[in-house]
Amino acid sequence: MDKSQKNVRAETEDFVAVQPGLFDYPVKKGEKGRLLASRCRKCGATFFPRRTVCRHCLDEDGMEGIKLSSRGVIYTSTVVHVDSPSGIKAPYAFGYVDMPADNIRVFALFSSVDRDLIKPGQGVEVVIGPIGTNQENKQVIGYTYKPVRRRISR
Repeated sequence: MDKSQKNVRAETEDFVAVQPGLFDYPVKKGEKGRLLASRCRKCGATFFPRRTVCRHCLDEDGMEGIKLSSRGVIYTSTVVHVDSPSGIKAPYAFGYVDMPADNIRVFALFSSVDRDLIKPGQGVEVVIGPIGTNQENKQVIGYTYKPVRRRISR
């Protein structure tokens, strides 16, 4: 299925992606959700969301699509106690996740607001699924990171 077919399908289902091109949805049975990124073949820089031009070496022809690792480590986090203008109900937590296998830091929502579970150094895993409902009563599909049992060192 090409990109245009995925976007048409997403618009005709009872869900809508928070932003097209961040991930594949629905996640296939038995697979883990993964974010879609790009890597420069020339200098090795990784970007999320995807880019068509490398911002480090400015190469326009060497970007390849990749899937990021499903696991990372919390770099920093905070809990917000005010509803978001985009419709996320308080309290919610967000921050940055380091993806050591991909050498990138990703902005993310967290599935928990428990400060003990979202401390720096805590291992997390990406989950792709419903994060809210839009004005047309369609589920908004996005990505969050959930804590995993063991802490992962950076």
